[in-house]
Amino acid sequence: QMFKGFQKLKDVQYVYTPFDSSLCGVKLEANNKKQYLLTGQILSDGKVLIHLCNYIEPWDDLSLSQKRSLNQRYQMGCGCKVS
Repeated sequence: QMFKGFQKLKDVQYVYTPFDSSLCGVKLEANNKKQYLLTGQILSDGKVLIHLCNYIEPWDDLSLSQKRSLNQRYQMGCGCKVS
């Protein structure tokens, strides 16, 4: 699910990153068992780009407070749509 960015992009099917870590590329586990919190950029062509300078964290590694904040608290006083 996406917490921000709906005004630019309704659905994300692919996330792009440079080829390897020397170019700031990110390696993620590509199975359906691991979920991530990803931050990145939506490029003018609609591609979502992530790299090592973005905040990227396995969802299970987030604290309960962080998860609750993303799902509830961060939307307060925010012009974004949180779902």
